[in-house]
Amino acid sequence: MNKNQAGFTIIELITVIILIGILAVSVFPKFDGTASYEAHSHRAQLISALRLTQQRAMQQTDGNCHQLIFDNDSNITRYGIPNRLDCTITSFAGWQPDATGFEVEDRYQVNFGINGKTNPSAITFDSMGRPIGNASVANNCVGGCIINVQSSVETLQIQIESEGYIHAI
Repeated sequence: MNKNQAGFTIIELITVIILIGILAVSVFPKFDGTASYEAHSHRAQLISALRLTQQRAMQQTDGNCHQLIFDNDSNITRYGIPNRLDCTITSFAGWQPDATGFEVEDRYQVNFGINGKTNPSAITFDSMGRPIGNASVANNCVGGCIINVQSSVETLQIQIESEGYIHAI
């Protein structure tokens, strides 16, 4: 006499409970909001813009300006290269976002700062890709620096080493 039983075994039940627990810890918090992910995405984009500016400095050694300026005072937080020919320009008058610049909308509540200072801030690279000083800008990245990407939830950091290596901390 062979009886077929329908139902779950104890092993299947425990496996389902463990899978639901893993989903509750890892996936469901992503539906809570975007504040914690904004800082991560802006940090990744800023690292790309810094590396692009650095590579341009190493490839275009004809005296063009290769700096990234941060502006947290305006209505929109932004960073970019306002003028590729003149390193004395430190404002964004008439500037439009391009491949090396980005505007952060107020709803994201993300600010940038170099070594704990917010404005004016700029990072200038020489033809070897190293951060150098700029007399026009007070807070620059001579000898390496740490850039803070601060959101309403957390603060992430980017480090530029004295020899030009750019990485997330």
